[in-house]
Amino acid sequence: MDEEETSTNHDGATLLYDYFKHLTALCLFSLGGVAALADKLAARSLLPLVLTFLVIGLAGFASFYATGSIVDARFTGKPIRKDINRYRHAAPLLLSVGLGMFLYLFVMSRGH
Repeated sequence: MDEEETSTNHDGATLLYDYFKHLTALCLFSLGGVAALADKLAARSLLPLVLTFLVIGLAGFASFYATGSIVDARFTGKPIRKDINRYRHAAPLLLSVGLGMFLYLFVMSRGH
């Protein structure tokens, strides 16, 4: 039982680690894409663009923090924190909202 339980926990932690690692990379690529196209939106108000950067940046921070939390738990031999589930839900939600904000701003700027 112990070996099977340990194997299952380890696989779950590895899966979560990879998930957050890739999500962090997506956030960084998204921030780069928004920054590259920001000059197309600069004629309008700067506040929505800054908010877009903040939301995507917060998604990246959440996923990076969760990755570090998993590494810390494995390094110290402690169980993974219970609040990791919040980060698992919040990070992709924030990334989606941030990208949606950017797409809205981009499409609206192209129409005017």
